[in-house]
Amino acid sequence: MKVAELAARMPRELRARMERETVYAPWLRRGMTLEELWTDKVVMETVYNRLGAAEREVLHAVVRRAACEPFDAGALERALPGHLSGAEARAGLAGLLRRGLVFAFRKTWGEHTYLLPSDGFAMWQDVLFPGLPEGLGQGALFADADGLGGSGVGLGGELFGVLAAAAQQGLKLTKHGTLHKKQIAKLAEGIRFEPGRLAGAGLKYAYGDTYPLELAVLLDLALRLGLLVQGDEELILRTEGLQSWLALPGAEQDRVLYGLWQGLALPGGAPLQHAVRLLEKVPEGVWFPAEAVISVLQDNGLAGGGESAAELAERLRGQWVAPLTAFGWLEEGRTPAGLAVYRWTAQPWEGGGEAMPDTEEGQFMVQPDFDILVPPDVSQAVRWELACLSDLASADHVSLYKLSRQSVRRALEHGRTADEICSFLRAHAMYGLPENVEHTLQQWAKPFGRTRFVQAVLLRCTDEETAEAVAKLPGAERYLVESAGTKDFIVEAGELKGFSALLEKAGFMAGLPQGSGEEEQRRYPKLEPASAQDARSVWASLEAAGSDKGMIYSRHSVACFQMEGSVPETADLYPRLGEIPAGWLRDYRTYHSSTRREMVEKAIELKTALQLRLKGTDVKLVPRKMQETRGTWSVTGYGTEPGEGAADGSRVSEEIRLLEGEWQEMKLILPGINDKF
Repeated sequence: MKVAELAARMPRELRARMERETVYAPWLRRGMTLEELWTDKVVMETVYNRLGAAEREVLHAVVRRAACEPFDAGALERALPGHLSGAEARAGLAGLLRRGLVFAFRKTWGEHTYLLPSDGFAMWQDVLFPGLPEGLGQGALFADADGLGGSGVGLGGELFGVLAAAAQQGLKLTKHGTLHKKQIAKLAEGIRFEPGRLAGAGLKYAYGDTYPLELAVLLDLALRLGLLVQGDEELILRTEGLQSWLALPGAEQDRVLYGLWQGLALPGGAPLQHAVRLLEKVPEGVWFPAEAVISVLQDNGLAGGGESAAELAERLRGQWVAPLTAFGWLEEGRTPAGLAVYRWTAQPWEGGGEAMPDTEEGQFMVQPDFDILVPPDVSQAVRWELACLSDLASADHVSLYKLSRQSVRRALEHGRTADEICSFLRAHAMYGLPENVEHTLQQWAKPFGRTRFVQAVLLRCTDEETAEAVAKLPGAERYLVESAGTKDFIVEAGELKGFSALLEKAGFMAGLPQGSGEEEQRRYPKLEPASAQDARSVWASLEAAGSDKGMIYSRHSVACFQMEGSVPETADLYPRLGEIPAGWLRDYRTYHSSTRREMVEKAIELKTALQLRLKGTDVKLVPRKMQETRGTWSVTGYGTEPGEGAADGSRVSEEIRLLEGEWQEMKLILPGINDKF
């Protein structure tokens, strides 16, 4: 989940608490929002420099070992180095929660799970591991690689095909809530993703035994974008969203689609999530092997310890790289030695930048043989109308559409006229509309409309007297098309509701026919011209609203949990603080053996640390266990003494074991209360 999604779910009191954080005050006074601060690298670097030692350690552990995966307190403690106590982990996590760097959710049974926002993770990877890109920009090493090419259609083009099919045919649902098998087969036949490329993503989705994976992905994206809406009997094309979507530049569409795909298919586990982010740092057009990505992670301690480099590279290829090659964002190639390498053909997360100017719209070429050649710079808004009046024959870098009598008839049935068709072709044809094509189009369209079927309803009266009474009702002439004999009238199907109310008011109770079909005749939407800038403005509001009503199931249930409305304060970390003698926290001195034992036991219970005076040196001990040893007792744990090396400026020793009498002064340390020693 991204910062914007989490912020939208944030309770008001939680936002107010975070806005009171002193570190954010200078930027909030300038009018920035929390959402802007949390994804601003410069701001977050400042925030990081003001974090306490435990907070930094916890943040490092979350970014390194959890990444975008939900985690609980136990997993966090296991991910931290041994010298950090459980109490320090809790205090550090509380500090991150107070600043909104991590968010807490309450499970149905009361336990908590925590989440680092996905865009926050990307930014923190830059801050905490600034040298990560090194080793991936070595494109010259693979300059002799040969690309294997691709379909040339891309994810946006495939989605366009499904939307056009929805407009042409409608997407009627069966009583089980799925499309009809014949329509599924027809839609799947038009999808040009290379078979098997998406399988490695491991997606689970509704009606998995009915829909092919590729079609399920496209329907899911259309639903999440709000371009299709689930109705009772069909998937309904939403014209308002469609108009803005098709007017967006391709780079903007890619940005939105890439973000959605990340939310659906980001690989599980921190190592591959680091790899995904690392891939985004590779310049466009530079060849790289998956193995190089894993090698960089290993060099920075981010590869984890559960899998070999070869296993991670294979998972990266199957779960993330292969789908991106299917979508046209990555191209696969081979070196002369047979090594699989990849390069970005586009960087979809960029979106062309905020101030991307409107570009001059491309034009297609209408051939005398009724073929239409469509270069890649022709906008989807133009292609939309083209798909209404012609048939797509092939899709590649240059697509081929064909005009035919049937395709023109389809356009006429969807409300276009012969003059409108010719006018559209002339307006967007690079070299004009050939005379023979225009003449033939007019001939094909000429017979249309001379005879036509009209959907109407027959109002049947029991006798002529009733028929006369109905005809004389004030306002009835609006609904009655014409008489059909002495006792019947033809009524327009779309007027049944109003006419029924009129009859009932006059004392007649007309029964409506079963499945009376008051819906308007479906038409292929005719879109109004819109600038890319206007489309961005409209789409920004639609995108902010978002939709989670897709078909693909989330890998995590965290989205179903309630966000915690408060953040833990220091007192909340130690609910039985009043039971601890104040002197244990305040006085650094020698204690009786029994008191020493109690203090060690309390430190183990609270998972916190002790400050000890050992051979003239102050040592922080995080005790793990106590043992009876030959009439006395000992404590084992991690010992830390002043020095260089760790994030808090201390040197971490090996695990140590101390007998009861081996240290002198001691004090119990509670992070947030008496941290300093």
